[in-house]
Amino acid sequence: LLSLLIGHVAQAQFDQLEARTRAALAKGKAYKAINLAERALTRKDAPGRFHILRAEGLNRIGRYDQALEELSKVPDMRQDPEYRTNLIGGLTGSGRIDSALKLVSPRLPDDASAEYLYRAGRVLAIREQWAAALAHFDAGVRKEPASSRMLRERGACHAMLGDGTSAKADLDEAVRLAPRDAASYNSRGFYLHMLHGDHAAAIADMDRAIKQDPNYGYAFSNRGWCHFLAGDTAKALRDLRLAVRKSPSNAYAFRSLGIVELATGAREQGCSSLRTALALGYHAVYGPEVQGYIERSCPQVATPVPAPVVAPTTAPVSNAPDAPKGRTNAP
Repeated sequence: LLSLLIGHVAQAQFDQLEARTRAALAKGKAYKAINLAERALTRKDAPGRFHILRAEGLNRIGRYDQALEELSKVPDMRQDPEYRTNLIGGLTGSGRIDSALKLVSPRLPDDASAEYLYRAGRVLAIREQWAAALAHFDAGVRKEPASSRMLRERGACHAMLGDGTSAKADLDEAVRLAPRDAASYNSRGFYLHMLHGDHAAAIADMDRAIKQDPNYGYAFSNRGWCHFLAGDTAKALRDLRLAVRKSPSNAYAFRSLGIVELATGAREQGCSSLRTALALGYHAVYGPEVQGYIERSCPQVATPVPAPVVAPTTAPVSNAPDAPKGRTNAP
């Protein structure tokens, strides 16, 4: 009886810790959630659920390889929906897009969580499967009508499918719901303005993004590319150098910096930036564009470096020769 009582007390404590961890995640407090999950895992007979919850927190702060390592500790839970959702997140964040895509259900699961819909939709969008991605974000918005990130991603899909009216409605609403979120301004500037060549309006939204988060390297990357397309290489170089300093794993920022450096005659620096883009996994995520530049301008490097580290989070569509068609970013 004493053993049974102790077991009930321990289970109650685990239940309480799980509730607190989930509450922290719901409030966006990833570090607190990680600490609570770690506290549970130091105890004897901790449920495997805490490895998944810790992986969730790690995914949210961008520590994707650590999240994958955490999931590897509970292989018996692979069929758990939360396990799959976090596996998709870890694989996507670490640049293993095709592996993540294999985990996306061919049909929308009836019981899909909002987090699954968001992450699966992101993978489909990265692979430019716009209609399928839109279906996921539509379902996500139905579950979370006030989710800025769902509306932001759905707006991106509408834009890439040619529905500018719906794109504007979603992206404007994303900004209204999260006026301090740099990503909302960045996406609106990219999809509503930059894609259509309105560089001044795009730069204005990137300015707003940077005002909200002066360390948001992806907005510097997009703004720099806008300046280049508008003919101001000096501002382009300034922004792109800041972009790679603030987001050193952004392969697309290095790609853009390399192209601008080559355009200004700085061949050695340009080739170095392009090689860095390859080393960060540009080829695996975006295709052979950078490899083409290297083969033409930097013949001493002829094959891509197969070392994807992090999938770039935001990067501009290229209007340069030989650029891939469609959207080439993954905000």
